[in-house]
Amino acid sequence: MRNTELESNTSKWLDIRGQRMHVIDSAPTQASRGTLVMVHGNPTWSFYFRRLVAHFSKHYRCIVPDHIGMGLSSKPDDDGYPFTLGQRIADLDNVIEQLCPQGPLNLVLHDWGGMIGMGYAVRHRARIARLALMNTAAFALPAGKTLPWSLRLCRTPLLGAIAARGLNLFCRGALRDCLKTTRMSSADQDTLIAPYDSWATRIAVHRFVQDI
Repeated sequence: MRNTELESNTSKWLDIRGQRMHVIDSAPTQASRGTLVMVHGNPTWSFYFRRLVAHFSKHYRCIVPDHIGMGLSSKPDDDGYPFTLGQRIADLDNVIEQLCPQGPLNLVLHDWGGMIGMGYAVRHRARIARLALMNTAAFALPAGKTLPWSLRLCRTPLLGAIAARGLNLFCRGALRDCLKTTRMSSADQDTLIAPYDSWATRIAVHRFVQDI
């Protein structure tokens, strides 16, 4: 599936560090109650929030970026972009400054989006009205706990690259292991991982795991 087939009529494209970032920016259709910024994790993209956008965009402005290297955004290599948490926080800061520099924000944060969004919130506490956190963390592993085997595998030198970038096991494993109550349709599963269709386009997926 081509990326252009996945673009929505609310898509915008921002310049972030010389890269092209895709952002859904949906204006409310009724009286506005504020702004929701939804930040996805790994290995997802703005498509993950499609139902929340459809529901909340009646009353909220919904801003949903695709991280650089993810979704419909540019997919540079290591020479073109530093794939680190610090840079991701700076990117989110840049997006909000360009699109919504005024007023309070409600952050909806999932997985790596939690760490990125909370990093932004620490820097801009006065702007944060609410935080909604889903399947994320803001602390080190408790004593005696280890990373799941799938994460340890993808962090293993050479073998991790083969698994995550060569065989796409991280994306496919997420579809298999991370859907516990409601199964996605085959079409939605295909769309969710469509942007990650080659070794080159899976670099951000792998770098997120390495950056844990």
